[in-house]
Amino acid sequence: MQDLIVIGLGPAGIAAALYAARQNLDCLAISKDIGGMANLIPDIENYLGYHYMSGYDLVSKFKQHLKDYRVKMKLEEEVLKIEKSKGGFVVVTNKGKYETRTIIVTSGRKFKHLKVPGEAEFINKGVSHCAVCDGPLFKGKTVAVIGGGRAGLLSTLYIMKMMKKIYVIEVGPELGKFHVWRDAVKKAKNVEIMTNTKTLEIVGDQVVTAVKVETNGKQKTIPVEAVFIEIGYDNNIEFLRHAEVRLTDRGEIIIDKLNRTNVPGIFAAGDCTDILMKQVVVAVGEGAKAALSALEYLEEHYR
Repeated sequence: MQDLIVIGLGPAGIAAALYAARQNLDCLAISKDIGGMANLIPDIENYLGYHYMSGYDLVSKFKQHLKDYRVKMKLEEEVLKIEKSKGGFVVVTNKGKYETRTIIVTSGRKFKHLKVPGEAEFINKGVSHCAVCDGPLFKGKTVAVIGGGRAGLLSTLYIMKMMKKIYVIEVGPELGKFHVWRDAVKKAKNVEIMTNTKTLEIVGDQVVTAVKVETNGKQKTIPVEAVFIEIGYDNNIEFLRHAEVRLTDRGEIIIDKLNRTNVPGIFAAGDCTDILMKQVVVAVGEGAKAALSALEYLEEHYR
């Protein structure tokens, strides 16, 4: 029986696991990988003590910290569900079952998919869900960014100076509400904005060659060499569907100021929760808070 299981090892999960280790809790961290989407951030300039560093390099520092504190980890495991038990909970993964008194969910987010023909077929062959990561591979090319909200605008701004031309394709009547980003994209001479436009298919042979769209009932095929799908994120919380943990309409875990969920003994932190700011530095602080709350819960109920 573990004192604590941390689900996910992004920045929030790493912080939670480290704080638990420092408090000598019998803690196990379960995750598919270490770092999560933080690995994909090209530049981090606002993390205290480590300015001007890539997300990958920052995660490398986190990994060393985990090693130094000998945090127990089960990597390349996927949590399938959480069951209540007499002594607490059972965490069921694709490789086993683990009993624990408390849980901290820090499972993060994942990219949303268009679910159109060609998206899956041409992944890493011109289709990417991260313009920031893969944009430099298509420098000087003509590309499409699908999505004109926060994710799409930020991605367009990042790759704007390196592309010959960018089509920004938005299904809604206008771009996102972030006016500073929106205005900068609109002013760019190499950006063509297509609103009220639905993406129908990503076309190609061995690699992407075009994107098929529909605008006001008329279909057209636009030649491009890459398609960046930037339509936001879904939360990695499928395993909570039957755990009675309350979620927002957007699928975010509802927590209080002490990172408690509505289920006693289950805590949550980071991007999978309903906190407003999805930032690495915020996630780390939230993970630390969750671990301290879990410690307080264990001392109250089991010690």
